Formats: sequence, structure tokens, C-alpha cells
Amino acid sequence: MSNIEVFKIPIPSDNEGFIVLKCPICSEKFMIQVQDVNDDSLIDVWCPKCGLKSDNYLDDDVNDLAENIIQNYVANLLNDFSKDMEKTFRNNKNIQFKGSKKIAKESEMPIGRKVGDFEEKKYLCCDKVVKLRTTTKFEGGYCPFCGELVDGD
Repeated sequence: MSNIEVFKIPIPSDNEGFIVLKCPICSEKFMIQVQDVNDDSLIDVWCPKCGLKSDNYLDDDVNDLAENIIQNYVANLLNDFSKDMEKTFRNNKNIQFKGSKKIAKESEMPIGRKVGDFEEKKYLCCDKVVKLRTTTKFEGGYCPFCGELVDGD
């Protein structure tokens, strides 16, 4: 089992180059620019609402698509294995193997661009821009890049 499969899932950005992230702790959605996500110097991301760090800010759509891609890959492996077993034991009088119906595949709908009630907020502490929900922007919260507590607008 040394075969390693890599699946790439494109996550589209909006017209300004922001992608949606979702805090797994408080479920707050916010948007960060693609270049900030790809920046190797950005080690941690803080949720702008609850201020906690997490290892995974993937949106539900990304998780669902990844799950479907993996399920389809496993379904293909099992369907191929069943077909191979049938061929192997076809002329064997001691062992009989009849494959059942093929495992159905899940749909792999590409992720659409996200639009919603987001407004840009510039964090002066890190000189970066993030899109927040309107209510979060006015309530105040934390800088996603350094975790500093910031007052609302």
C-alpha cells in the first residue's frame, strides 16, 4: 500500500480574490485573500469572531466535495477489485465468485463562487484586508493574522 493518491480541489475566489473560510469552533464565515492563504509566513489564522486558532478553516462545501471525491475513488477501487476477482475465478471449479452490482458514485459538483453579506475591513496591526460579515465587522473581534483584539467600526 505504498500508492499515495493526491486529490486537488480548486477553491474559487470572488472577483476581488477572496476565498471563504469557516471557523470550526463558532461557525463564523469570513474571507481572506488568496495570496494571504498561500503566504508561507502566515503560520496561524485566528477566527475574527471568537479569536481562537484552528488547523482547518475549510468551508462545508469543500469538505463535502472532498468526501465525495474520496468515496468515488474507493468505489472505483472496489468495483475494479470485484471485476478482477470475477475474472480470476471464472474458470475455477472449486471457488466461485460473482460480483454484485457496482457501487454507485456520488456527484462531484464543483464549488461555486461565494457571495454574501461580507464587507471589507482593514486591520492596521497587520496592514491586511479581510472580508467579514457586516455584523461581525461592527461588533469588533480579532485580527485573523495576529490574533489582536480589535474594536468594531
